[in-house]
Amino acid sequence: MNTASPSQWLEVQHRQIDRGIEDMLDGSGTLEQLGRSLDLLRLHIYLEEVVLFPPLEQAGLTMPVFVMQREHGQMWPLLRSLRGADAAVAESCGTLLQLLQIHNPKEEQILYTAADRIAAEQGDGALLKALKSGRMPAGWACAMAPC
Repeated sequence: MNTASPSQWLEVQHRQIDRGIEDMLDGSGTLEQLGRSLDLLRLHIYLEEVVLFPPLEQAGLTMPVFVMQREHGQMWPLLRSLRGADAAVAESCGTLLQLLQIHNPKEEQILYTAADRIAAEQGDGALLKALKSGRMPAGWACAMAPC
């Protein structure tokens, strides 16, 4: 994944995640492919909440970060239910894709633009490096996931 900015890198992940879910919905995907997309989505949410959101909040974007965390929390139960994919997969995938289609454009336009600005101000590439090297710990859940 050759990308020059945090926004580009994260948006590529958005497209990969969406494609895996869409393929499952249109019948061209497999449960294994869906599983990889959902694993990427969990990692993506982790990286945003642990690596990306703290500097964005420090830059004054507290409310947009809160909205994104709330939407992550709405997705988290679907991610849990899809882990043991069964006959309800299509319905859950459809709901998850609807949430992502609402969530991703806001995140890309507001937070990722700000992330690129912060990364440029820092000038050391640390934010992008942290995003690329981040690994989600076992058992981690997003900030607003229901208990």
